[in-house]
Amino acid sequence: MTGFIPWRTVDLQLQSLRTVWISCTRPDGRPHATPVWFIWDDKQIIFAVSKQSQKARNLKHQPFVVVHAGDGDDAYILEGIAELVSEPAELERLNRLYMEKYVDPNSGARATLNPEQDDIYRVRVQHVMCWLYGTVTNRTDWRFGS
Repeated sequence: MTGFIPWRTVDLQLQSLRTVWISCTRPDGRPHATPVWFIWDDKQIIFAVSKQSQKARNLKHQPFVVVHAGDGDDAYILEGIAELVSEPAELERLNRLYMEKYVDPNSGARATLNPEQDDIYRVRVQHVMCWLYGTVTNRTDWRFGS
């Protein structure tokens, strides 16, 4: 770690957020960024994309992603490689976590991960950069094994 922001601050924020922005690269080199629901699971981000989507085509071509969370005052930027999750027991575990997180407050309906329609990706975060309001000039970085 370089900087002054405690890791616990980042961890709690990523546990509490509903949405992050995933940025990837189209095959022709143009950037592509979209919001996704996600699971924060021990320095990993898990998210789903439709198998027919632009993001799915992008990730098959180039799996490096940048994940943006927070806003302009409190910014969390994470980098890593997106990899498909295909092991059935792991998909079941992740679906349970997803169902716990995304519950409709009116009906109680739970969102689910659907590997038949969606590609489920895991990003093992390699680098995190964080700025918080009041410490903007004191960026904090963490690097993790890939």
